[in-house]
Amino acid sequence: MAILQFYPKEQFFTKVKPGDFCPGQFCWLPVPHIDPTPRILDVERYSPTEHMQVRFVLRNANRRDDFMTRDRGLPIKSLNLKSNEELLAQRAKRRPGIVLSTRLDLFPEVARLLRQKGKPHLQEDCLFVVPAYSIQTEKNVSGFPPEMVTRIRCLIYKQFFYFPGSDRFSQGIARFDRIQVVVGRDPSSIQPTDICLSGEVFGLFRAMVIYCITGKDDEDLKATREICQEAHPDKK
Repeated sequence: MAILQFYPKEQFFTKVKPGDFCPGQFCWLPVPHIDPTPRILDVERYSPTEHMQVRFVLRNANRRDDFMTRDRGLPIKSLNLKSNEELLAQRAKRRPGIVLSTRLDLFPEVARLLRQKGKPHLQEDCLFVVPAYSIQTEKNVSGFPPEMVTRIRCLIYKQFFYFPGSDRFSQGIARFDRIQVVVGRDPSSIQPTDICLSGEVFGLFRAMVIYCITGKDDEDLKATREICQEAHPDKK
């Protein structure tokens, strides 16, 4: 059972208002697949007089002049690419995620200044979200295999966190190595649910995030991990 020995399924979650966007809250969001080598869409106008239609070539970002200042040809409406920018292509999938943090420092007087200077992106209301991935089953051959899930439930991995299923989603694995930034609250970017990690579970979740990023665990987390790891079959 491992982590579920500490927090049974009925104690794992709590209900919240969807619009709260609070730490530990589950949501749905588009999660990009991260390629080891970024992929670029080389775009150009379909014709010199056409602003909306384009043609493109998809390729790996492995040329020496990629992301370097160079002649990009005629500008394309709606893209607004600068001379040292590229258009990246990624596939993405709608996945559940867990809100990690919602409170950033935002100052109204600075926001007004940035709007005047045309730089509002330098201070934005953002969420940090940990995407979750599925677990392999007889019907779903994708996702984390059971051999890994057993280890994850025993807190052997620092970058993964297991959660059981609820009435909103199936059991899954939150991946700290895929932490994502969501700007604003637009429904196309994030859709909140009424499910949230309970206070104690979120405390463990947050401690695991810190451990993953810094490699340092506090005494409570260390003790919890040691007890969970004793439940692994290799320890018996």
